Amino acid sequence: MSCAGKARRFDSRGVWVEGRTGDTTNQNFFKHGTAKVITAVSATAGANGKRTSTYTKEQAVWTGVRDIERPYGFAAFTVDPGRHAGDTTRMHVTYYDVNKPGGDLSVFETFTLHRRRSDGHTG
Repeated sequence: MSCAGKARRFDSRGVWVEGRTGDTTNQNFFKHGTAKVITAVSATAGANGKRTSTYTKEQAVWTGVRDIERPYGFAAFTVDPGRHAGDTTRMHVTYYDVNKPGGDLSVFETFTLHRRRSDGHTG
């Protein structure tokens, strides 16, 4: 997500943080279920050295979840490769929200992906 301002500071753990603040602007994205999408760029660069983008608005049905209160999160994965050739491989996914203001974690969603291992073919 985009950030509202730039800052250089130490965070609560004493880690140097540069280039962003905790003020999010994700509440400004995808208003009314639409998004601005780049559909083309110019063939040559302009005076600023960058090619000019052509934008269009489209329905943003591809935005899975928009959460203004918890704009940050991450996924953690565990993999069970299966016990033998041809067994099922499973990837367990847990998505965590990083909650404001203290950064506490809460589970948003868990799911499992699975498929048959490709090393079990006979023949």
